[in-house]
Order: sequence, then C-alpha cells, then structure tokens
Amino acid sequence: MERVLADTGRINLVVAGKHPAAQWLTLDEARAHCDAGASVWRWASTDDGEDPELVLACAGGIPTVETLAAAQLLRRDLPQARIRVVNIVDLCALAPPDRHPHGLTDAGFEALFGTELPVVVDFHGYPSAVHQLLHGRPHPGRFHVRGYVEEGTTTTPYDLLASNGVSRHDLAITALRHLRGRPAAGELAARYELHRDRLREELRRTGVDPAEITEWTWGS
Repeated sequence: MERVLADTGRINLVVAGKHPAAQWLTLDEARAHCDAGASVWRWASTDDGEDPELVLACAGGIPTVETLAAAQLLRRDLPQARIRVVNIVDLCALAPPDRHPHGLTDAGFEALFGTELPVVVDFHGYPSAVHQLLHGRPHPGRFHVRGYVEEGTTTTPYDLLASNGVSRHDLAITALRHLRGRPAAGELAARYELHRDRLREELRRTGVDPAEITEWTWGS
C-alpha cells in the first residue's frame, strides 16, 4: 500500500478483503519482503540453514494460512524433515527476468527453490497461471501447484478448501508424497487423510468448521 499510494504515472488496482488478516512480519520485514517479491520465512522453516528436502510455497492470504498450518503439522509430526517455507507476494517474481521485469534473477530463484528440490505451491487462483510463469525455469516439472479447480458449492471454508485439494491437510499430504527417503511419510499421509475426512463429516453434520481450524494460530 505504501508503494501504491506513492506511485504516479500508472493505474493501480487494490482488491481488499472484508475479513481480518493475520500479520506475519514486522513492518521492516514486510517492506523487504515486498521489495524482493518472494522470500524464505525462516521462522516457519525447519531446514535450519541446511539443504532442504522440500519447499512449501504459497501466494495469497488463505494459501499462506493453510501452508503455514501444513508446515506446523509436519514440524510437529515429522520434525526431522528439512522443509523450507517460501512466501510469494509478487507472483511475477516466478517468471524468468527476460520475460518479466519483476522476475527473480537465476541466482535469486535458486536461493529460494533450489534447482532439483520438489516444490509444493499453494495459490489462490488457477494453478495454470503459476505453471505459465514458471516456464523457462530449471526443471519446472518439480513444481506441484495446487489452487482453485472449480470444486465445491455453498459450504464451509474448510470444506471448500478440501474440495479443491488445498486444505492444510491436503498440502501436508502432497508434501509427504514428495519427500524422498522418509519411511514414515506414507503412514503420516494416511493419518492426515483420515483426519481430514473426519473433519468434513463433522462439519457437514454441524454446518460449521471445527475450532481447530477456525481458531488456529501459528505455534498453537
């Protein structure tokens, strides 16, 4: 908003949500994050400066919440896994710099996503939009993008996310399927699937999402 309000010579479109949004960064951190377009959120990651095994990436308000919740599940249940969390605030940063002026340099892109790492991306729009931007980056097939696939009807927020495969449990399941050399991953993914399905059964009975979803906070 600082940038938009100070800008001249162009038209800026601001789309504002009507619900309160979480604040994940300090003001200085947020400024640096917006300038970069995307950055590693080390406080949410478990790679501890080592080479990660997988990247969880997100773009958008609700995807950020669900990705952080998925990261917290994995931190709790598979703490030995080295997972990096990347938040994207400028989607065009994913594009190669010769295709978009906001595109990250090759070195900057590699610093976030590596060159061979599996990456699970949660995006608030159509997954195809992210795949188009990634064209020209190293091994784009390693990016497993989840987003809106036009599933669901009038239902609860969690049920709608689960219908589109982007709930915290679905993201954690996808991550576990791409973690290499983790024997416990399959069993843990099955547990998450069962828990997700039980939550959906309950919310369809009550008509509301459970407190573990609506009252979730980082560190809870």
